[in-house]
Amino acid sequence: MSQRKMLAADEKLANKVAELASRRGLTVRQTVNDILEQALRVEEAGISLKEVVEERWMLEKAQEVGFTFVPEHLLYQVVDAAYSEGGKRLADMWREVGHWYGKYFSAKTDKPLDAFREAMGLLTFGASGFSLERQKDDRLAVTCVSERFTEGFTEVFSLFVEGVLDVLGYEVSDREVSKGVMKLKLARRG
Repeated sequence: MSQRKMLAADEKLANKVAELASRRGLTVRQTVNDILEQALRVEEAGISLKEVVEERWMLEKAQEVGFTFVPEHLLYQVVDAAYSEGGKRLADMWREVGHWYGKYFSAKTDKPLDAFREAMGLLTFGASGFSLERQKDDRLAVTCVSERFTEGFTEVFSLFVEGVLDVLGYEVSDREVSKGVMKLKLARRG
């Protein structure tokens, strides 16, 4: 027979746990034990519970935006091969999808640049250093650096980014794109 120990919690948290237990049809004790067991499993794996929650949120957000997960190496190789075969057609497709996402971010939020920046964090998850910074006179600087990106992928990815920002009212004033490196400077149109 196991011994019981008392744990103290803030009243608000204790009430939330009691509500959760009721919704699940469990006792408070069962619910607390389940929560503690899962938290300890995560910590024993060398991950913080906060990291697990944030990564879960990222997966849900990526799915909501319409992103899908593909083996990274395969994605870059397939895009590179398609770019070699039909560069203009593939370039147009990526730019068009960028336009669609620009419209999506414009309709979804009153801060579409922030939503786009967040989405790029999801899309380039672990693969690159992506940054989008506002500069003086409402200009933007966009950089993305990844040693994993192929030449073709870097090119079409830059066109996707340009397509999104075109819809958001920016035009490219300076463009540097090479294998694994994208640097864009954009100015507000009009």
